[in-house]
Amino acid sequence: MHLLVTEFNGGESRIPAGLSASMMFFVRGKAKIVTENGDLLESDRFFLRGPYMTPVHAVYDSETICISFCFIPGMLQAALGLSVADLVGQQVPVQDVVDPLRVEQLLQQIGQDCTIQEMVQLFQEFLLDILDHRPKQSLANSFLAAHKKMFIPLLDLSLYFGIGQRQLERRVRELFGLNLRDVRRVTRFGLTLPRIIDQSASWGDLTRIAQESGYYDQAHMHREFTELAGISPAQLLQKIASNDPGYWLYRLNQSDFKNLFIAVD
Repeated sequence: MHLLVTEFNGGESRIPAGLSASMMFFVRGKAKIVTENGDLLESDRFFLRGPYMTPVHAVYDSETICISFCFIPGMLQAALGLSVADLVGQQVPVQDVVDPLRVEQLLQQIGQDCTIQEMVQLFQEFLLDILDHRPKQSLANSFLAAHKKMFIPLLDLSLYFGIGQRQLERRVRELFGLNLRDVRRVTRFGLTLPRIIDQSASWGDLTRIAQESGYYDQAHMHREFTELAGISPAQLLQKIASNDPGYWLYRLNQSDFKNLFIAVD
């Protein structure tokens, strides 16, 4: 997916659950994760994070610069040879999963006097070195291409892919790190988010959005958003409208949001 460069002068982020593994590099400054009991856990400077089913609350030092990107869902194994199932809800230092000497080289190259453009170029060169970016055919590609069929009954889905139901469920867990039910939940949530954050959306649109997005009703969407984003759709609209700084991510325009986080149309 596309790279995201963010500059924080302190502040916080409320990050929703996601199906994508991601990589995050703090060029300057650092972040702390706020736990459920309010403790602050300092994040690694450069880490790989797997898919996660709960929202993340992060706070940042002043003058923090971060470069990050999401892997296309299901592609971590092809890109890095790692089992995404081992990374669900976890983050690991990048030097633990790729050549530590190449990581150290990047850290030495990116100095305090680098411009943003230079930082991005060095980071992209690093990714070209460590990732296997050759095109590959896999069930993950087919699954994403047929994402509109993702919500049909399991039997019909297995017939569509030409494999047995148990084999399909096993392959989904291997590629995405989650069972089929959770893949469907997070996918539906992710495809609904752009409709919610559309600046023209209002509280009165939520029933229509819930129906068009495949939720049973607005109450179903409310429960899913509360679990996956930590906030209901109505409350999210209020946060966006009030320019709450912790919800800056949801104020990105739809094109940027999709390029960064949504792998399908």
